[in-house]
Amino acid sequence: MTQSRSRALSGLAAASAVATWVLLLVGCLVHGTGSSLACPDWPLCFGSALPKMENGVQYEHSHRLVATAVGILTVVLAVLLYRRRREDPRGAKLGYLAVGLVCWQGTLGGITVLLRLPLLVTMAHLTTSMVFFCLMTVVALRSFAEPPAPPPRVPTPGNPYRSWTAASAGGLAALRPWVAAAASGTLVQIILGGLVRHTASGLACFGIPLCDGEGWPSHDLWPSHDGAHLHMLHRIFAVVLGSFVIGVALAVRRRAAAGTPQETRVGRLAALAIILVLVQVTLGILSVLSLLALLPVTLHLGVAALLLVCNVALFYYLPARARQTEGAQIGEAARAW
Repeated sequence: MTQSRSRALSGLAAASAVATWVLLLVGCLVHGTGSSLACPDWPLCFGSALPKMENGVQYEHSHRLVATAVGILTVVLAVLLYRRRREDPRGAKLGYLAVGLVCWQGTLGGITVLLRLPLLVTMAHLTTSMVFFCLMTVVALRSFAEPPAPPPRVPTPGNPYRSWTAASAGGLAALRPWVAAAASGTLVQIILGGLVRHTASGLACFGIPLCDGEGWPSHDLWPSHDGAHLHMLHRIFAVVLGSFVIGVALAVRRRAAAGTPQETRVGRLAALAIILVLVQVTLGILSVLSLLALLPVTLHLGVAALLLVCNVALFYYLPARARQTEGAQIGEAARAW
């Protein structure tokens, strides 16, 4: 593939990932402004492709327009990946998957409107959007990666093997499953947060960190609504997950201290994960104290999505077990040299 085509693919993949994140924010604005059913029909809005942007239609229809743009970007990206399928067959398969997911997501969006916001479909819509964002991120990371040069069998003074140091490769590879657990837990927490929002439980508990002075809301306090329990479950899991993500990120930073470009990259991603956890907790507190003000609630979802793809990127860049073995063998050869 020529250099110009490679740049076009990388730019389009990055633009698709960014546009997907913007789409998540706009979708959050739709719910936060109570505009989810501002357009009662689908795919048009009041029978028009360009309705009057008022009374919530400006949020709901803008969401549809951004979703359409993301869909077009995805199809074009898949075509470019298909054209280089011989060089990168796995990338082409990711393109097929992206088109399938974006079509499924559009279908879920239509069902959500036509069936008047059923909770199960709404949560499937949220989950699919996060999975799609992760996929777009992986495609973008792959598009910017240069083809790795095969390491020499025996390192020489003029051409040492510097992808991973033998000391760090094994330790970082061992952390890869823990990073996968952090990413999975983040997705579960996002789904829990979606349940809190879509069951109107965002203000079921006042006060931080307790729920109206209780560590766990009693049935006497909430006899007819379990929203407080769901709300507190979201809080408790946030503390557990946040501690876990920070712990894993610190372990990654400790083991990626040799200073090679790859180790520097994963170290920075780990630092970013820690920062995002702290920002996310702050936004969660502000969401409650501000009585679900639109800005902190929207940013709360946006930062959660960034934390998810940060862990996905960290998992993507960490060496796998096979790389660990290879690195150890090369390290032994270097010592023998």
